[in-house]
Amino acid sequence: MLTSGGFGHPRMGHMSRTLHPGELLEHETELMAQPISVPGRTLEDVLIPARGFLPARTLQPGEVLRIVDVEGAQVADVLLFAPRNLKNVSSMSNTQVLASSWNITLGHTIYSKFGDRMATIVNDTVGRNGAVGGFCNPASNFLRYGIEGTHSCLSNLVSSMRDYGLAPLDIQEGVFCPFMCVNYGTGGELTIELPKSRPGDYLDLRADMEVIVAMSNCPSEHNPCNGWNPTALRAVIYKAEGNEPLVEPHSREEV
Repeated sequence: MLTSGGFGHPRMGHMSRTLHPGELLEHETELMAQPISVPGRTLEDVLIPARGFLPARTLQPGEVLRIVDVEGAQVADVLLFAPRNLKNVSSMSNTQVLASSWNITLGHTIYSKFGDRMATIVNDTVGRNGAVGGFCNPASNFLRYGIEGTHSCLSNLVSSMRDYGLAPLDIQEGVFCPFMCVNYGTGGELTIELPKSRPGDYLDLRADMEVIVAMSNCPSEHNPCNGWNPTALRAVIYKAEGNEPLVEPHSREEV
């Protein structure tokens, strides 16, 4: 029987209970029924289940991807590709250097490995995101936790890009992680902490060029990355109309 540990059921901390047949699907249907208002015309609205992925989408310039944390404390791993050269992916080193910040948030642009302006964050209700570039994978999970065969963002990103024939070695470390809370200590420490995102928080990423978007709903459950309990996300793609109303991130003062 399924339990609540990461299968998209309402959060119950470290408690676990048996789900009745059909209960998970019913809960996901309820999540999709929650209204989401965007400043434009909705092109797609997709539920990404816990531990799942979004099959890659192509965004045209001006189209916006809204990533919604429907239950709170859930991280997305987003990798952008230039359609004409799949080796030209988003670069977190270029992005951070050009932003003069390790916390990539409202107003910052994501740049490619070859310096292309790929996408800009035009709304961010949290204001805390991860830009380390890497992603969870079976090898690092085994080194960290001693567990083989874990779900991982690497396998999710490969699945997301399946129509393009990419293998694990083709997935480069250029991942942007909305809602991920990475702290850098004064002594050089790096720690992953509980996300600050609440139910309904979102980040809007506007395409500045034609881009392919691959996305993993991070399945990590052995650290605080997703509050120890992966849950669902929603991806809403829309065409903006006029100026977007900016929302002040609620975690900016905590960075």
